[in-house]
Amino acid sequence: MKINTRFTPTEACILIAHEAVSMLDTVQTAIPQCMKEFRTALEALATIHDLGKDGETLLAWLDTEIANAERFVTEGINLPYLIDMEFLTVEPDAVAQMDLVWLLFETAAAEKCGPEQRQVLVNTAHTITEMCGLGDLLMATLEPNVSKLAEGLNAELDDIRVGLQVNAMECADSAQQEIH
Repeated sequence: MKINTRFTPTEACILIAHEAVSMLDTVQTAIPQCMKEFRTALEALATIHDLGKDGETLLAWLDTEIANAERFVTEGINLPYLIDMEFLTVEPDAVAQMDLVWLLFETAAAEKCGPEQRQVLVNTAHTITEMCGLGDLLMATLEPNVSKLAEGLNAELDDIRVGLQVNAMECADSAQQEIH
């Protein structure tokens, strides 16, 4: 049975990465346990839905931000985020969250989804519903913002690409300066 969601798999992956990086902004002493799960869910979605470069970009972004957060925890060095954190303050409404959860479940039910991927996708769906207070949101009357949010998520992916390129150039310049 195919469930019609309003999010594409790419938009769902952007939202998962977005939520993960937003959570990393609050890290003080330890990386949240669900980070590995979010990353694995993102990788599973990208693989199963064959997201190619978009999936690779989002994984690179999340890996970079996790590494930066780990460096902050271990060394106290606070590196800048690849994109403006103001983009990460938007919280998806209940309809958008349900779209994401349905897509996670639909992907977990896909024939090409392995047992470990399936478990991570289901766990991520559960984490998202808890983290975003989905139960409470469903009890309120809310105006859906899925279309507007999807537009913003696609624009965010472009910003992430630019941030990764700038970061790579800065790392290359830094390495070149160390050589001389």
